[in-house]
Amino acid sequence: MRSIRVSQSFAKVVAGMALVGVCFVSPDVSALDKNQIVQMTKLGLDDKAIKGAIDGAGSELKLTPEDVGELRLEGVSEDIINHLKATGRVSGEATTETAPDPAPGPGPAPSDSDVSLEPAPAPSEEESEEERLERERIAKEYEEEVMRKAEELNRQKEQESQREQRLQQMARRLPEAKELVESGSNMEAARIYLEFLSLEPAPESDEWYEARFGLARSLYNQGILSGATEPLLEVLLAGADKPYFVAAFAMLRKLTQEIGYRPPILEELTQLYIGDLNPDFQASFNYYMGKFFFDYSRSELAIEYLQKVPVEADEFPEALYIMGIARLDPAVNDIPGALYNFQNAIEAAEAQNNTESEILQLGYLALARTWYELGLYDVALFYYQKIPKNSSRNAQASFETTWTYFMKNDYKRALGSFHTLNSPYYSKWYYPDLYVLEATVYLNLCKFDQSQLALAQFQKEYMDQQPRLSEFLTNTTEPKAYWDTMMRVGQSGQELPPVFANAVLDTLEFYNIYRVVKNLRQEKAALESNVASLGEFGQSVLDRVDEQLNTKVEEGGILVQQKLSELDRELTDWDLKATQISFEIDSEAKRQLEAQLLNQNQPEVAADTGTTFLVVADDWQSWEFEGEYWIDEVPNYRSSLRTECIEQ
Repeated sequence: MRSIRVSQSFAKVVAGMALVGVCFVSPDVSALDKNQIVQMTKLGLDDKAIKGAIDGAGSELKLTPEDVGELRLEGVSEDIINHLKATGRVSGEATTETAPDPAPGPGPAPSDSDVSLEPAPAPSEEESEEERLERERIAKEYEEEVMRKAEELNRQKEQESQREQRLQQMARRLPEAKELVESGSNMEAARIYLEFLSLEPAPESDEWYEARFGLARSLYNQGILSGATEPLLEVLLAGADKPYFVAAFAMLRKLTQEIGYRPPILEELTQLYIGDLNPDFQASFNYYMGKFFFDYSRSELAIEYLQKVPVEADEFPEALYIMGIARLDPAVNDIPGALYNFQNAIEAAEAQNNTESEILQLGYLALARTWYELGLYDVALFYYQKIPKNSSRNAQASFETTWTYFMKNDYKRALGSFHTLNSPYYSKWYYPDLYVLEATVYLNLCKFDQSQLALAQFQKEYMDQQPRLSEFLTNTTEPKAYWDTMMRVGQSGQELPPVFANAVLDTLEFYNIYRVVKNLRQEKAALESNVASLGEFGQSVLDRVDEQLNTKVEEGGILVQQKLSELDRELTDWDLKATQISFEIDSEAKRQLEAQLLNQNQPEVAADTGTTFLVVADDWQSWEFEGEYWIDEVPNYRSSLRTECIEQ
């Protein structure tokens, strides 16, 4: 029986040790007194843990009513005092009888929170010396663990107290940081904001909001745009009723323009109520969100927000133009609405007395291209002629005008356009199909020599250089290599002919990526000179900028590869068309010669219709709706190749 009793005693001690992490109580029977109860209270132990320690003290713990009064004065809870009385630890207080434990039966096992420490068993009279030493060793280890936990808790409370004091101290420096930003000392201000935020202030507090905006603003002013994005986003999502929402939104627009920052999470801004803000801001907000949804190809939502931009807003003409493009989306397919928007965009730009407006020219081009696709070539020509001669878009408008003349069989004016586009002023533009088109017109007019000359020029300027383009595409596999090639354009010894390199450089897509890469490199340089002052935050931002830079360079390289591959395929197809035209020239010349030999006295009769058609494939030439953020394609041209001469 002794061995059984000792094992039960040992099990109870071990079970008590398993609860150290929960209640931090000591089972030492002889060590507990009123002073230790006070100490445990001041250490912050909860009542349940202290009750467990009292229960484990055995019958040695005895207190007088005077002791109880002292406990109250020291802050010991009434729950603990009542427990002392109920368990007979206070002289003169009756012990509360407890019901016997229920008999074991089916049911859920008790959870850890239901387990309470039982008093440690009193030493048995039959306890051996070995058992006593083991019991005392376990009790001592247990008490040491309790004290270690108590000291750890005390250290944590001390650290928390120090953090709170430091937090309050740094909060008092926030106005100083704001003044530093105003004076241009952005990095010094950023250090104060970062130190304050490192102390983990409450995310909903005014000080936290002030510091997040201040950090975003200081980094933004310093040119560290990627570093400003995260705190700026938090300020925006904090709500439109916050004091810095309008200023933060203005910064967001700049970040979108400079580094292409427009993450999908910005859609959550549409859940904010902005009706209380001034009308100018509401117009700016709706315009931005309209462009945001347009960029993500959500045309119907784009139209919904752009329609909210009022007439008096500066963004009104551009909002109308983007709406027009959105209505040409097959998902919307509202051509009459698109024409209406383009026309109104032009009128709105004119109403702002800005005759050099970007939107004015884009609107004219959009109207011309849309009417072209509808087959109303005279209307298209009317709008093409609205593009100023000194405009950067004049060359593209002239090229598209040539196609329009050709489609309406106005060959004299088409030839005039050819002469214009063949002048040195337009020599840098990439128009390989221009020579094929010119050869077709001369063929239709039975001017075979001129047609052959146009084909020869096509061969010289483009086809003779295509093998080098094909070889470059075969030997170049990495996106970065394509990007680096474009960065070396103009240097000697380039493997890619300039005519093809310039064709890529002239695209809007490449320009937008190049602009972002350039800004990221400038930001990286600004970061590297200040990274030490920004600590871990600065290094993390620098790593993020490096990652964004590499991603953009890879994206740009893939774009270059796609554009060059497209040029290579198109040249092959145009070469096939040129060969067909050359064959038609030879056939037509032979036919006319045979007719003259058979009937030398009959004059040549020019036909006014054609019989054979050359259909230009859908991917030969596409017109892009231009702008800072948007590009769209309109269906392409089809042209007829006549095999009989037409009088002009």
